[in-house]
Amino acid sequence: MRALLRSGLFFLTFVHVAVGFWTLFFPRSFYGAIPTVDDYPPFNEHLFRDYGAMNLAMAVVLCAAAVFLGRTLVYVALTSNLVWAVPHLVFHAAHQPHTAASTLVVALLVTAAIPLVLLLLTRGALPAGERRRPSHR
Repeated sequence: MRALLRSGLFFLTFVHVAVGFWTLFFPRSFYGAIPTVDDYPPFNEHLFRDYGAMNLAMAVVLCAAAVFLGRTLVYVALTSNLVWAVPHLVFHAAHQPHTAASTLVVALLVTAAIPLVLLLLTRGALPAGERRRPSHR
C-alpha cells in the first residue's frame, strides 16, 4: 500500500512540476499549446506565471507527502490537490469547443481521480505516527 501511495504522490508531483515549470517559464507556449486555453483571450502573462508558481508550490507539498508519508501530510496534500483538480476538471468538461479538448478532459479526469483513489485506499491504512514522550533527563 505504501509503495502505491508513494508512486501516486510522485506521479502527481511530476505532473505539477511539468505544468508549473512550463507555465512559469514559458507562459506564451502553454497558452498556445493547451486546448481551450487560448479560447479565452487576451493572454495574461502575470496570470500564467502565477498559475505556474502555484503548480510548483503544490508539487512541493505532494513531494513532501511522498517522501515522509505522514498521515496528516498525505491527507492534506491529496485533499489540496482535489480542491484544485475537481473545479479545474469541471470547468474544462463544461467548455469543450473542439475535439482536442476531450483529450485534455481525460487527462484532467485522471489527475482528479488519482488523489481521490489514494485517499480512499489509504483511509485508516497509514499509521498516525508515534508521539514523542517528554524526556525526563
